[in-house]
Amino acid sequence: MATADEAKGAPKQASDSDAVRSAAIVIIVVMSITALKIGRPVVLPVIIAVLLSLLLSTPVRWLRQRKIPERWGAAIVVFGALGVAAGAGTLLFSPAVDWVSSAPATVEKVASKIRLVFKPMVALQQSADRMATVTAPATPPGVKPPAQVQLQGPGLFERVGFETLAAVPAALSVIFLTYFLLASGPLFRRKLAQVLPGRRDVAHFETILSEIEIATSKFLATATMINTGVGIATALALWAVGVPNPILWGGVAAVLNFVPYLGPITTATIITFTSFASFDDLTRALVAPACFVAIHLTENNLVTPMLLGRRLPVNTVAIFLGLLFFAWIWGVPGAVLAVPLTAVVKIACDHIPGLVHFGELLGN
Repeated sequence: MATADEAKGAPKQASDSDAVRSAAIVIIVVMSITALKIGRPVVLPVIIAVLLSLLLSTPVRWLRQRKIPERWGAAIVVFGALGVAAGAGTLLFSPAVDWVSSAPATVEKVASKIRLVFKPMVALQQSADRMATVTAPATPPGVKPPAQVQLQGPGLFERVGFETLAAVPAALSVIFLTYFLLASGPLFRRKLAQVLPGRRDVAHFETILSEIEIATSKFLATATMINTGVGIATALALWAVGVPNPILWGGVAAVLNFVPYLGPITTATIITFTSFASFDDLTRALVAPACFVAIHLTENNLVTPMLLGRRLPVNTVAIFLGLLFFAWIWGVPGAVLAVPLTAVVKIACDHIPGLVHFGELLGN
């Protein structure tokens, strides 16, 4: 029989074990977040390639059912998608160049309109500046004010050129890694599952990966279709209103719509700015942003719930927190990938016994 001291010591040992386990989980989470943030140049292309392979796995699987080997099917799908993207980029390139060339005049035109609206406030500010000049202590005669040295940084085109050159290796890594993941088929998933010891763990891990692949691929395909529709509808609406470069702004709307909350707000701001620069009549200038707001409300409240339904069982609070977290780690690419990555985390937590409650917190 156990003594009284042993009976008292058992709960204490269990409590100490739980504390050690909790501390280990906290340390692992902190180290993982640090690794994701520091290792962005390596981790981010891998994450993008994995998500693209999930998005393109359905057509590769369809080609495999038609007796086309996976390596050839992957090449057809990857380079076909790359050709579509290049074609879309070529279609948007000319309007983008035209807009950049006319950007200084556009900004000046909008600024002149804003100055007319805020003219009384500008006059008041000028009066305050004159009063400050009068009351300021005079500079002694013969004493020159200190010279100010201003260093000129690189221009806009130089910065864009440097960033584009820096993005080329990452883009090539994403393209080739996506191809290899699709060409390997289920081989890579089986190899990854075999890292875990025990046949039961391998089967369970393959179940998790299959569910993540199905949910994520369906969401990415549906979201891409919805956002493409938003871009087309926006371009048509702006063309009907008479806003210049409607194809460019439709493409911007489609891309930014991948970013929840912030993307539509940014698009509405850009369209409002462009519309105010294009029309002198205030009523006509408000038609274009009103059209985009109507398109966004229709997509957000009718189209997306109808097409997605419960394919992505993540609540709005989790999506917003995921947006903040991944944008903090990876910037704009993290904001674009926030929703599918949050869904992946939720599905994985649902299958891990120690994280089931966290998965429930993220779900609907």
